Amino acid sequence: MSTGTRMKQECMRVQTWLYDHAWPYWAAHGVDRVHGGFVEYLDLAGRDGGAPFKRVRAQARQLYCFSQAALLGLPGAREISDNCWQFFDRHARRGDGGWARRMDRTGVIIDPTSDAYDLAFVLLAHAWRYRLTRDPALIESAAGVITTLNSDLKAPGGLGWLADTGTSGPRQQNPHMHIMEAALEMLDASGDARFAALAHQVADLFLHHIIDRKTGVLREFFTADWKPLDSAEGHIIEPGHMLEWVWILVRAHRLLGLATLDDVQRLYAFATCHGTDAHTGLIYDQIRSTGAPLSRDSRLWPQTEALKAHIAMMETFGLDTSPQISVTVDNLFRHYLDHAPLGTWIDHRRFDGSPKVDKIPSTSLYHLQLAFTELLRAQSTPGYDTVAV
Repeated sequence: MSTGTRMKQECMRVQTWLYDHAWPYWAAHGVDRVHGGFVEYLDLAGRDGGAPFKRVRAQARQLYCFSQAALLGLPGAREISDNCWQFFDRHARRGDGGWARRMDRTGVIIDPTSDAYDLAFVLLAHAWRYRLTRDPALIESAAGVITTLNSDLKAPGGLGWLADTGTSGPRQQNPHMHIMEAALEMLDASGDARFAALAHQVADLFLHHIIDRKTGVLREFFTADWKPLDSAEGHIIEPGHMLEWVWILVRAHRLLGLATLDDVQRLYAFATCHGTDAHTGLIYDQIRSTGAPLSRDSRLWPQTEALKAHIAMMETFGLDTSPQISVTVDNLFRHYLDHAPLGTWIDHRRFDGSPKVDKIPSTSLYHLQLAFTELLRAQSTPGYDTVAV
C-alpha cells in the first residue's frame, strides 16, 4: 500500500469517528440541558456520570470543541456553543472579572481560585468563540484574562506565573505551555498585539529557563527561580508535553518568527527516542531526565500530542513521518477508542493493556479533536473546510 493511500485511509478513519460519532455523541450526552454548560464526565457505559461539579477548564475545552465543530459545519453545534458560552460567561466569571476554578452543577461558584492552567483554556475558548462569532467584545474579554493572570498570579521576580492563588510553588511548565498555546490562538484569530506580547513572554521563559538546550530535556517542576528541583519531582519528564511543545513551537515560529526550530528538533528527538514504547509505539506517561522510563502506563492525550508532533515535523522539516502517523492513529483506535462506547474513549491504560479508569472525562475530546483536525488539515481531506488550528 502506498504512503498516500495509507494516509488517505487514516484521514477517512479519523474524520468518520469525529464527524459521525464523537461530535454527535457528545452533543447528545455531554451537554447539560437542565442547568447549562457541559457535563464533567460520562460513566464507562457512556452516560452522564453525575459529577456534582463543573471545572472551568472542562467547560472551556468543550467550548473550543463545539465552536470549531460549528465552523466545520456540524448541525446544531452553533446552538450548543452559543448556549454553553452564555452559561460559562454568566457563572464561571467572578464578580471582579476574573474566572473561578470550579462551579457546582447548577453554576454556583464553589472554588473561586485563579488557576493558571484554567485561565489558559478560558483564553483558548475566547479564541474559538471569536472565530465563530467575530464579536469584538470577546477580544477585550480575552485581554481581561491576561489582566487576571498578571494581577492574581504573576510570580515574584516576574518570571512566569504561579500555578494558582493557593500555592507558592514549585513552578510548573505545564500551565505556561497552555498559556502559550492559547495566546497564539488568540493572536491568529484576532491579530491583536497583546496576545503576541503574551506569547513572547512565555517563549522567553521557555528558551531561557524551561528547556535544557544542551540535552533537549524538558522538566515539569522547578524552583522559584526556574532552576531544576533537587528532588525526585525535579527529574519527572512527560514526553507527551515535550511533543506538545513541538507543535506549539512550530506555530510560534510561523506566527511570531521565533527561532525555535533547533529546540523543536531537540524535543522531538528526546521524546521519541526515550518516551516511546519500542514494541507498541505508545508514548509513556513519564520518564526520568536520564531517559529511563518512570511510568510505562499510557494516557490517551500523549498519543494525540505525538500525532500533532509527527505532522509538524513532516510539514516543517520535510521528514517522512507517515509511518509514525499511521502507528499513532492505529494505536489511538486500538487501545483507546475501539473499546469504549462509539464516540468516546478509554482515557488511560496500564502497561499490561488493562484500563486504568472508572470514567470518561470530557476534557479528552479537546486532545483528540485538535489532533484529528490537524491531520485532516495537513492532508486536505475532501470535505474538510480548512480552518486555522
